[in-house]
Order: sequence, then C-alpha cells, then structure tokens
Amino acid sequence: QANVAQESIAWHEPRQLQYRGLVAAMVSAELVPFGGSLAKQEDSKQEIKPSFPGLSCTTIDVPSVQTRAGWASFLQLLSLADGIVVLRLSDSAEYDTEGFLTQSEFLSEVYEIVDSRPMFIVSVCKGPIRASMMTFVAISTVVLASKDATFGFPAQQADKVNPMTQVSLKKRLTECVLRRLTLVGDIIDACEAQRFGLADFVGDDVAVENEVARLIYRNCSPAS
Repeated sequence: QANVAQESIAWHEPRQLQYRGLVAAMVSAELVPFGGSLAKQEDSKQEIKPSFPGLSCTTIDVPSVQTRAGWASFLQLLSLADGIVVLRLSDSAEYDTEGFLTQSEFLSEVYEIVDSRPMFIVSVCKGPIRASMMTFVAISTVVLASKDATFGFPAQQADKVNPMTQVSLKKRLTECVLRRLTLVGDIIDACEAQRFGLADFVGDDVAVENEVARLIYRNCSPAS
C-alpha cells in the first residue's frame, strides 16, 4: 500500500507542476480572463495624453503721456505679467508738464524688470514713436510696425530723452546709427527702421494685427 501511495503522489506531482506552469505562462502572456487582454477588450480605455497649458498673454496700452498713477499701474502689471506681453505704443504730441519719463527713474525700473524676468514682449507701433518712448521698442523681443510708423529723436525734444533710452537702444542699433539718430535728429520711417534692426515686421494695420494674432496663437496654444 505504501508503494501504491508513493506511485500515486509521483503521478500527481508532474500534473500539478504542469498546471502551475500553464497558469504562469497564461499570466505572463496576459491571457487570464478579466486580468489580461480579455479584460482590456471588455473595458477598453483610451490613453489620455497629458496636455500642457500655453503661455499667458497680457496686453497693455502705453500712451506717452500719463499720470504718475497710470505709470505706476503699468509697472505693476509688467512686474506681475509672464508669458507674452503685448505693448501697444501711442506717442501723441501732447506736452508732458511733469516730464515723468525724462526726469524719473521709471524707465530704469522697467529695464530691470524686463532684464530679470523671462518675458516675450511684443511692441505694436502705429504712428510716431519719439524720444523716451523708444525705450519700449528697444526692450521688446519683437517689434511690429505699421507702414505709417516713424521713429526718431527730434531736435526740439533733445532735452526730453531719458539716459536709459540710449543704453537700451544699444541692444538693437549699432553705435554709428544710434549716434546719428541722437545727434542729428533724423526721423526714419518703418522700412528704414527695419533695415537698421529697430523693427522686425512692417506691414499695413491688418497685417500687423494678423501677426500679433499669429504670435499669440503660436505661443499660447496648449501643447499636447
């Protein structure tokens, strides 16, 4: 009887080992029902690709003549903004009684903020841009100018130029061109400004607005 029992055990062990090996193979092949490919077929879930939000966009109107509170608000917006910042410059012929841009250190603070923070600044220039307002053109990443835009330092406004303006313009203009603009007082149009490197894009008003929209769409669309 002992021999019969031993033979029975010896006969069952290969069967058990074979069954365990088969189960292990099924698990490794992901063929076990509700645990492998069958479960995936019954409860299929599409893979959700992670999407990354695009950059934010801030648009600021920058008239040449403002109150001190207006310039302070501009500085606050610029210090909090990130991503793309669109500056819409407008330089009127109004006389600035306070001479804030010329006499204060406001432009130095603007230059410091732009130089220390990662921002993509787009300046939109339509019409004349003169004297200290040229600083905003110099600190911009991209300058879009309409065909009627002009740039320069008129002789009658030589005393209205902040020293920071010439420092910032060295990023875009050569020393020879900068000296001629500041000493002679030449007024250059948009095409000439593009040739000197002061403007990056020149077109009519519709083309300029389309370029603004294209830059915003390219940099602010969510990426997947």
